[in-house]
Amino acid sequence: MTTPSISTTELYDHIDTLIKTDTPLFIHGSPGIGKSYIVADVAEKNKLELVDVRLSQMDPVDLRGVPAIRDEQTVWMPPVFFPKDPDSEGILFLDELNSAPPSVQAAIYQLVLNRRMGEYDLPAGWRIICAGNRVSDRGVVFRLPTPLANRMVHLHVQARFDDFKLFALKSKLHHFVIGFLGFRPDLLSTEPVVEDDANPAFATPRSYHMLSNILKSNMDIGKIAPVIYGTIGYAAGIEFVSYVKVYEELPDVAAIYEGHYPEIENQPALLYALVSALVEYYNGSDTHKDHLFAYSETLPTEFGVMLVKDVIVKDESIATHGAFDAWLAKYGEYIL
Repeated sequence: MTTPSISTTELYDHIDTLIKTDTPLFIHGSPGIGKSYIVADVAEKNKLELVDVRLSQMDPVDLRGVPAIRDEQTVWMPPVFFPKDPDSEGILFLDELNSAPPSVQAAIYQLVLNRRMGEYDLPAGWRIICAGNRVSDRGVVFRLPTPLANRMVHLHVQARFDDFKLFALKSKLHHFVIGFLGFRPDLLSTEPVVEDDANPAFATPRSYHMLSNILKSNMDIGKIAPVIYGTIGYAAGIEFVSYVKVYEELPDVAAIYEGHYPEIENQPALLYALVSALVEYYNGSDTHKDHLFAYSETLPTEFGVMLVKDVIVKDESIATHGAFDAWLAKYGEYIL
C-alpha cells in the first residue's frame, strides 16, 4: 500500500504541532525537495537555534563522545555540536538518519526516546527532527530498525509546484524557471537515472534553484545547454531549452507597462512565458500597477488571474491599489 504524502506547505503546520508537543519527527522525502531548508526555515521563524547533524558522516563514537577519566572513573565527553545550555531552545536536526549505518542508528535510540545519551542530556527546550531519503530513491539507505522507527512520527513529503512557486517568487528565482515549471509542473521532480553510463542529473526543486543561479550568470542558452542538461537531466533539459525559445516570440514587456497592449496567441507555453516575464519586470510603481490590472483583462482569465496572484506574492501593496477591489469583485471566485 502506498503511503499518502503531504505537501511542503502542510509540513510546516505539522512541524509546528510536533514542536509544541515535543514529539520526535522523521521526514521522508526524495533528494532535493527542501527537507533541510524547511527545518531551517521553521527554526528561524520560531527564533530557535538549529543544530544540523549529518548522521551518514558519523561513527557511533562521534555521537556518544570519547571516554575520559574523572574522579578515577570513566565518563563520556559529549560532542561539541550537541547543545548544552540548559536555558536554550532549538531544533536538533538529525539529517540522513536512514543513510547512517545501523551502528549509528542504534547509538541514537536513547537520544530519540529519552532525550539523553550516556552522560549527556538534551536541554528541555530542544526538539528532535530527523530526515532521510526514501528507499525507492536508489540512494544509500538502511531500513530503520523497528524500535527506532516506532519512537517517531513519520511524514512522507512530496514536492508540488504550487508550493515551489511561492518559494521561487519570494526567493526571486529566474523567471525562465518559474515560467517553465508553470507550463510543465510535472517536471519539477523526475526519477533518478538508472543506467550507469547515462547523465546522472535529475530534476528536483534544489536543481532548479541551481539552474536559476546559473541563468542569472549566463543567459546564452545555446552555449550553456550542456550545463542545463547536467543540472536538471537531459530529458527535462531538452524541454527547458525548447521552452526558452518561446521567449523570442514575446511582445515587448516594457511597452506593456507603458500602455501598449499587444494581442497574443492563445498558446499555453507563450502565455506562461509572458506572465513570468511580466512578474519579473514589474517594479511596484503606480504606473506599473495601473497597466498590470488593465492588461490582465486582455489575457485569458486563467492567465490574467495568475498574473495578479503572482505579483501579489512579490508586492503585497498591490492589494491596496485602487483597481484591486474591482478586480477582486470580478475574479475573486478564481482565487479561492
